[in-house]
Amino acid sequence: KHPIMKKEITRLICAAICCAPIIGFAQTSEKLISSANLYKEGKELFQEKNYAAAIPALKAFVKQKPVAALMQDAEYMLVSSAYELNDKNRVELLRKYLDRYPDTPYANRIYSLLASCYFYEEKYNEALALFNAVDLDLLNNEERDDCTYRLATCYLKTGNLREAAIWFETLRANSPEYAQDCSYYLSYIRYTQKRYTEALKGFLPLQDDPKYKALVPYYIAEIYVQLKNYDKAQIVAQNYLSAYPNNEHAAEMYRI
Repeated sequence: KHPIMKKEITRLICAAICCAPIIGFAQTSEKLISSANLYKEGKELFQEKNYAAAIPALKAFVKQKPVAALMQDAEYMLVSSAYELNDKNRVELLRKYLDRYPDTPYANRIYSLLASCYFYEEKYNEALALFNAVDLDLLNNEERDDCTYRLATCYLKTGNLREAAIWFETLRANSPEYAQDCSYYLSYIRYTQKRYTEALKGFLPLQDDPKYKALVPYYIAEIYVQLKNYDKAQIVAQNYLSAYPNNEHAAEMYRI
């Protein structure tokens, strides 16, 4: 072979050998950057509460088998997103997460999500047991209030009116958002306890509340009957029948 050509071939071979590790490093580096971007994208979408969009990025990140701490974080965001999106398997996913990471710093919130799942399924005893295992004060303010409301409702549904009243009263004092709901349930509890004057005091301001205006007149009329204030009972019943002639309480209002 011509000496110049031989020298050129040798140079190209040397260049290829030198570049090979660089190309390999570049590919590894590119994969790391891609992995970091997936995690960052998924986490940002999760924090923005865009759960449906967060899931593909987080799933792709988990497939790359990242370091344990980031894997635990990513899987936490995945099961939390499943809860938020009402995934039919959300209870199983949350329980599997706790099995996989029994010492997770997210355990308190995961238990609150599981409790809420059971609450929505009307499994009040199961929900109650889990809510009582949660430190509500460690949740953010919005979730703490939501869980307190569900806890109080669980006590009400399982017949523990005393505990229900304590929790509704606590929530009413701390959450403007739930103030009307708590007033309604506290008044209902007083009504069932035959503490009619207290119940009436709570029901009267709710007559114009859109959520409760079709409910509270029934109790107000019943209370007036119990207090032997028949004129007021009759007026409330007549007004109710004019407004809600087909309501489930209409027959009772006719009786009054």
